[in-house]
Amino acid sequence: MGIIIRQSIKGSIWSYLGVLIGFVTTSYLYPNYISTDTVGLFSLLVAYATLFGQFSLLGVHGVTSRMFPHFRDKNKNHQGFLFITLLFLAVGFSIFILAYLFFSPYLIESNTDKSKLFADYIFLLLPLTFFTMIFAFFDTYNKVLYDAVFGTFLQEFFQRFGILVAMLLYIFEVFNIHQLIIAFAIVISSKGIIILIHLFLKDELHFKPNLKFITKELRTEIISVASFSVLGGLGSMIVFNIDKIVINQMLDLSNTGVYTIAFYFGTLVIIPSRPLLKIAGTLIADAWRNDDLLKIKEIYYKSCINQFIIGGFLFLGIWANIENILTILGPAYEQSRWVIFFIGLGYLFDMMTGANAQVIAFSKYYKVSLYFILSLIVVVVALLYFLIPIWGITGAAIAIAVALFLNNLMRFLFLFHRFGLQPFNYKFVAVIVFNTGIYLLLQLIPQQQFILDIFIRGTIITILTAIVVYKAPISEEIQKALQQIVKI
Repeated sequence: MGIIIRQSIKGSIWSYLGVLIGFVTTSYLYPNYISTDTVGLFSLLVAYATLFGQFSLLGVHGVTSRMFPHFRDKNKNHQGFLFITLLFLAVGFSIFILAYLFFSPYLIESNTDKSKLFADYIFLLLPLTFFTMIFAFFDTYNKVLYDAVFGTFLQEFFQRFGILVAMLLYIFEVFNIHQLIIAFAIVISSKGIIILIHLFLKDELHFKPNLKFITKELRTEIISVASFSVLGGLGSMIVFNIDKIVINQMLDLSNTGVYTIAFYFGTLVIIPSRPLLKIAGTLIADAWRNDDLLKIKEIYYKSCINQFIIGGFLFLGIWANIENILTILGPAYEQSRWVIFFIGLGYLFDMMTGANAQVIAFSKYYKVSLYFILSLIVVVVALLYFLIPIWGITGAAIAIAVALFLNNLMRFLFLFHRFGLQPFNYKFVAVIVFNTGIYLLLQLIPQQQFILDIFIRGTIITILTAIVVYKAPISEEIQKALQQIVKI
């Protein structure tokens, strides 16, 4: 357990440093120094590359996560495992190349008028998709070799730091806009190159095959797991990336850029959830191996209430300062107000439902999540095409919020029906009432100069939340953490 906690702490440090850098870049540099079209281009390239990269994996990341223990043998180069995965990647990327050659003329033609910048730089999807695929697989491979930190460092810190450097070079006129766009693509792609170098230096890149090790039963299981993984992984990527693609197609690249910045502020609510769920997932996996449903129930409940307290605190801080956020972003981003609200609200509900995904993923019913995702794709796409013509980018945010709500509702109902797990009680109502009361209190305070206003509202929210959580028996874990801080 020690290695899990140590790596979770290290990963959290890199994540939060990355959040700080990303906040500066996204909330200040992007709105003030580049056009909404350019922001939209960055977002759209990443969205397409994520989708195509996920497909190109052909489920091999799922095979790695679930089946690598069958191959693990350092002295025998893990029984030629990388040779098998290389076949998956080669076939998957070849299919993408064929699809790109077939569909890219249509994408260029359909975007020439309203999203010309995307049409001009569509060729960047080739390297971006390839290296997104490479990073996604080899990060998973590195994790099963007991190194979860390096990939987090690259994804959460290195990438954001590289984009910040590229932006500063543009601001100081070392780069022109074309060079900035190319630099952005290079930074995104470099993660895949660096993780390959990292694994090479660890002597973990061995592609010599050992086909005798692959029995008929093992081959059948690999194909089964890969099929499930490609559908589940691609479905999840579609649900949470299709919004930017549809906004670009139905509106334009500028609206995509505004939506991207607003979406970032909404997702600040969910950031603390990542390290918490990594730890919870490991404990849940151990509990399932021991068939300890009481332990799972305890972890599930604690993940729900603890995340809801933290998420509620962050959502309140963001929404109570919405006028200040819009002041920072500038007039071009005025329509982002309700995007921030609905995305933040959707992710708050996601935090309130805790480690439900991990409970299902490590159970024998893990495949049921595929049916949830496939049904969500239909709902999200339908809502996007219905709501965007009515409310623009706010409609897209509502669609994603509904998707988060429905996804977690289905998980909750499944766990309640199958295992009798139900984590909610009066404490959740108390947290809602408390946060609502603070928000109403803050509405009585006149708007100040925005830095002073942020300080006043942030201080009130922080002090009142800390006092109540410290005194009231809502969360034993957070209460103990605050007690330790007070002792220091």
